[in-house]
Amino acid sequence: MTATAATVSTNAQTAPARVSFRALLRVSLIAAVLAAAATETLTAVVRAAGVHLAVGNPGGSAASVVPLNPGACAVTIAICMVFATAIAALINRLSSRPARTYRMVTGVLVLVSLVAPLTAAATSTSTRLTLIAAHLVTAAIVVPLVSRRLAGTR
Repeated sequence: MTATAATVSTNAQTAPARVSFRALLRVSLIAAVLAAAATETLTAVVRAAGVHLAVGNPGGSAASVVPLNPGACAVTIAICMVFATAIAALINRLSSRPARTYRMVTGVLVLVSLVAPLTAAATSTSTRLTLIAAHLVTAAIVVPLVSRRLAGTR
């Protein structure tokens, strides 16, 4: 076997040409469940420490503040993962380097997602910090799991 054939063989094993939508959906579901469990655990620990979690609408008034109930993070993650899976599928189909492109796009989206807790009206600092931590924990779980499943290059 020549060096070129060995390289092609090795690359074919580590970076599949295209990930099936079913495989992408499966890893997204696993990532969503793990991220939901982690963020719900985080918010439960914060609540157990005596912090009342309540958040207002970004740019809204003090009247828009609502409590952040148990399960709220899990529901939000489930909704966001529908869109995240669609984005991953689109990137997987169109990009020549899907894993890298996915990491770049999600990196920008994570930064954008931090705008909401930072601009939420009448929201305590402890709630803001908890929400920022929840966003970062979710990203730390979802992005690596999904990007590892995507092809490295084509």
